[in-house]
Amino acid sequence: MSVLCVLLVALAALGAGGWFYSRFLARAIGEDASRQTPALRRSDGRDYVPTPTAVVFAHHFASIAGAGPIVGPVIAIIYGWLPAVVWVVVGGVVIGAVHDYLATYMATREGGHSVATIARRLIGDDAFVALTLFLIVMLALVCAAFLNLSAAALTSRLPFDRLDLTPHQTLFRVEGGKVVIGGIASMSVIIITAVAPLVGWMYIRKKVRVRYCSLAAIAVCAVSIVVGLYRPVAFPEQTSLGGIPIKGIHIWMFLLSVYVLVAAGAPVWIFLQSRDFINVHILYVGTGVLLLTLLVGGVRGVGVTDALPALNVDQGSAANGPIWPTLFILIACGAVSGFHSLCAGGTTCKQITSERAARTIGYFAMLLESFVAVCVIAALMMGAGRRDYLSDVYPKLAGFAGEPNAVLGFAMAVGNAANLALGVPLAVGALAGMVLLEGFLVTTLDTAVRLTRYLIEEVWRMLFGRYDVFAEPVAAAERKQWGQAEPVPAGAEGIPAAPEEPLTAPSPAFPIATMGLTRAVLKFLRHYWVNSGLAVAITLAFALTGGQRALWEIFATANQLLAAMVLALAALWLLRHRRPIWFAVVPACFMMATTLTSLVLLLRKFAAAPAKNATLLAADIVLLCITAYLLIAGARMITRRLVRSPGRA
Repeated sequence: MSVLCVLLVALAALGAGGWFYSRFLARAIGEDASRQTPALRRSDGRDYVPTPTAVVFAHHFASIAGAGPIVGPVIAIIYGWLPAVVWVVVGGVVIGAVHDYLATYMATREGGHSVATIARRLIGDDAFVALTLFLIVMLALVCAAFLNLSAAALTSRLPFDRLDLTPHQTLFRVEGGKVVIGGIASMSVIIITAVAPLVGWMYIRKKVRVRYCSLAAIAVCAVSIVVGLYRPVAFPEQTSLGGIPIKGIHIWMFLLSVYVLVAAGAPVWIFLQSRDFINVHILYVGTGVLLLTLLVGGVRGVGVTDALPALNVDQGSAANGPIWPTLFILIACGAVSGFHSLCAGGTTCKQITSERAARTIGYFAMLLESFVAVCVIAALMMGAGRRDYLSDVYPKLAGFAGEPNAVLGFAMAVGNAANLALGVPLAVGALAGMVLLEGFLVTTLDTAVRLTRYLIEEVWRMLFGRYDVFAEPVAAAERKQWGQAEPVPAGAEGIPAAPEEPLTAPSPAFPIATMGLTRAVLKFLRHYWVNSGLAVAITLAFALTGGQRALWEIFATANQLLAAMVLALAALWLLRHRRPIWFAVVPACFMMATTLTSLVLLLRKFAAAPAKNATLLAADIVLLCITAYLLIAGARMITRRLVRSPGRA
């Protein structure tokens, strides 16, 4: 099947799912476009910020996409492009998009809180603590995997002949006889981050129309890339800091950690929302150009002579393990991703202004991500020769030394495809692929760390809510620190007021008074900068102790396992509201079986070298234990409901 046929069939299937299946789901769960959302009821200028749907879609899509729809297909296509395409399309329509929509809808209906808080209301406090710990571990793995990939993208190097360049070229910086392809993306990241607060000030503070903000964002993106061409930023592969040897990739890890630390503590519009809004224009334009390249190449029937095959199960199984569950785990975000539920219940539900927007953002952003994954697979079909692909992504299979670099595999495939289809110089196409991927990576990093901060704060409130420090309101103090006005009360500006819903467990009528060291420690734990720092510290612990491939495997497994849990939680929530549940239960069962099998296989793999994989082995055991407990707690809840109301069940 040609690249053009793959694209057209995938687009038709995803479009049909969005048009028909999303509308069926909206009727089944009782979507009400007139119901007031938490963003309108609790607008506080920091986390709850009513925002135009187009802006929230941009933020949500940039946050959920990350490296998943790119790196996952690059690694998994070794099994053949056909099973990869089938899983992305079918999984995206009936599992991934359903998961995202239900997560966004539930979080909106439940006052804008996380899936952990929803679990607390449905199953109890113990389940809340267990799920929150699961989420913290899973998010740390997400951040660590993307931090590793992002640093790899910013430091990637290639020989001159792979890019069809001469040693006298001036487009890229040269280090150690190799071309530093990541330096231009580095400068682009720096400029976009620096300008982000200004764009946020435009549409949040000055209420500038979104289309004008988009024009400004496009200009910022263009300038950042041009400046990067003339002033690329790159660190040497090995340097010394105070006499201590340090790798360039580790310098980028620490610098990115500093950025996400600040972004996780600052008001959402300063960096998180505004940076995503700017960066998503690179993602939109880059995806559009990639699609154009594939369409032109598909019409012309171009491709490399030793292209990747449609089926390659034997080699894929030898490299990674059996196709089930491995393929369904490696391609995570392109088909289904539990991380999306954290974005939905962390930042997205606090910004949307209607339940219809929950469907537009939740369901269709996932379909767009699935289509991006299809485009990535098509780019590999067109531009990745088997030997070059193996040398970048599976060097041991090709007889080469060195670490796997899926980022480089994607960039080179894009460069080859653009060269074959449009005649674009290979180096330019590879650079475009690198900038596109880096845009996806960093936008997920800052969102994931902020979400980890939210979860850590919820744990403290759960453990210490009976003390006066945690019973005190903190929103007013935070607004004062950032110079923000008081929130607009519900019912203002023609918006009808709605009954308040409890956000957390009610504060005790007579909280325990604290003083001295105890009070100081509790106030320390309550501060959002402290919790942002904890989130970054956990991320670095995983990033510095796990390799890129091992991190991706356990991150993807935990990610898909969370999706199974959220779908099961959605089924319980819908059951409580007397709504149909089969569209949540069926995919939940499939994903639960897939991910638990993968965790067991990884446990055996990590246990074979416990000293080398101590951190990942511990994470695997924790995930298995928490999952077992949550399954038991959910079964007990269903049993109690069946006993109390056998007729309705």
